[in-house]
Amino acid sequence: MTLSFKGYFLLNGSLLFFISFNNVFNFSLIDLTLMLSILLYSIKWNESEWLVPLLLFAWGIFQDILLGMNLGYSGSIFLYFYILSQIISINGLFEQQKIKFIIYIIALLILFIFKNLFIYFNYQLNYLSVGELSAFIIMVLLYPPLNLLIIYSQKKYEEIR
Repeated sequence: MTLSFKGYFLLNGSLLFFISFNNVFNFSLIDLTLMLSILLYSIKWNESEWLVPLLLFAWGIFQDILLGMNLGYSGSIFLYFYILSQIISINGLFEQQKIKFIIYIIALLILFIFKNLFIYFNYQLNYLSVGELSAFIIMVLLYPPLNLLIIYSQKKYEEIR
């Protein structure tokens, strides 16, 4: 998806909306950072878009400042799923929805493991939250409908163009 000026405006507007929504309504079971990761993972990005990763990381730092997280946490998650989407797209697996779903589950599992390992090694806490595990499971359950919605809207956009 090659972004025009309008596309960049919509991308930044939607990121600002989700980040602001995450700041106002901080749900424990629905992690809006991971919901944005579904958005970033489901979109078929153009390989020549070099400004998108910079914007994603900048918006991630903005979200970290608003929510009081470690700087780079959200931006790293955004870039992780953006790069994963690029890798899947380059390898031709983007249209294979079942494989894409399995890769998303594995990516979330890796993120969950690294997050808990970071907490364990950095703070010497044996932390395994049922709420956080539930948030990851909810993201897995929300992936299919959100992915279908994003793919449908992207195909509609391509037909209009």
